[in-house]
Amino acid sequence: MKFSFRIALRYLFSKSSQTVVNRINLFAITVLVVSSSALLIVLSGFEGLKDFGMAFYDQFEPDFKIIPKNGKTLKVDEKLWKDLLSTKGILSSSRVIEEKVFFGFEGKNQAAYIKGVSSSYTSTSPVDSLVVIGEWIDFDSNSVVLGYGLSSSLGVGVYDYSSYLELSAPKKGKLKFKGSPFVTMPAFVNGIFQISEDIDKKYAFCSIDFARKLLSFEDDEFSHISIKIDSNYSEKEIFSNLKQHFDGRFVIQSRAEQNPALYKMINTENLAVYLIFSLVILIALFNLVGSLIMMRVDKASQLKLLYALGETPKNIQKVFLFLGLLISIIGSVGGVLIGSVLIFIQDLYPFVFVPGTSLAYPVSLISKNIFIVLTTVFVLGTITSAWATRGIQNSLD
Repeated sequence: MKFSFRIALRYLFSKSSQTVVNRINLFAITVLVVSSSALLIVLSGFEGLKDFGMAFYDQFEPDFKIIPKNGKTLKVDEKLWKDLLSTKGILSSSRVIEEKVFFGFEGKNQAAYIKGVSSSYTSTSPVDSLVVIGEWIDFDSNSVVLGYGLSSSLGVGVYDYSSYLELSAPKKGKLKFKGSPFVTMPAFVNGIFQISEDIDKKYAFCSIDFARKLLSFEDDEFSHISIKIDSNYSEKEIFSNLKQHFDGRFVIQSRAEQNPALYKMINTENLAVYLIFSLVILIALFNLVGSLIMMRVDKASQLKLLYALGETPKNIQKVFLFLGLLISIIGSVGGVLIGSVLIFIQDLYPFVFVPGTSLAYPVSLISKNIFIVLTTVFVLGTITSAWATRGIQNSLD
């Protein structure tokens, strides 16, 4: 084993009598360096985009959410509320009323979700920082904050007192004969927030008192509870602590469980990007196959000499297997180093920007992606080297 490795090192770094062999070896290493750095840069760029996009989503959704197991509402009395606030690992909590209602403005109608929140809601989800026009909710009036897409569909602006926005929701209980089946309340737009196209056209915020009157909720009746956790506690610990106070009538959801489709889409896209660039690396490794074959031809006389001196065909085959692994390791490590340098430069001194904007393209270098690149090149390089060196033993016998 030691002998085979030393011979492989000698073949790698010593000049061959045939200049073309040296060039093929250098080309194989260069292609691996480029493909490895490309894989790392793409994975880091995708990670940066994911972090950039999720930063806005994290401001909209809380760390944890408690929802009813059955039905659409949950009952939260003062004792249960105090128990929740005293739970270890909970920094803040807010009760929320959420329901789908109809928005009307000057003949235009749109169905969307209204979120009735208290003044403490922004401590669990800092959605007020996403307001791009106007201000956050005025809790002393019938004000609402609309998503940008919803406001565009209705054609309503901020502080437009010439015509009020009308919110309508079905009445609860028995309906009176000839009575309206809806509760309708006027409101004005205090602000407009913007996150993403899907969210902007689906949600609006108002005070919890306004939502309670519109939706006919009782004082202890809510849609869900939003929770912000202490980062010093793990999600598993928080979940265990919450289970002590909430029985089977409630479901505790982490942020990933609140929107599983989004996280599934992100993971699928990440996997697709990885597979595509792994294929690029696999194609690049064909140069390694050519390099090993040319090396076998160039060193044929030396191999026969080693065999005549008593070296086993298996160990002679390992020489080229180690040679392929060395080229793979040098190429992957070199690619990771170059890719990391480019990522750090982009992070500190951006030179690539989002097309049409002055926004620097986000990147995020994490150890997981470095490990993925090194492992991918090493595994594919091992398989390729083993395939390229097959038959050496038979040629010596």
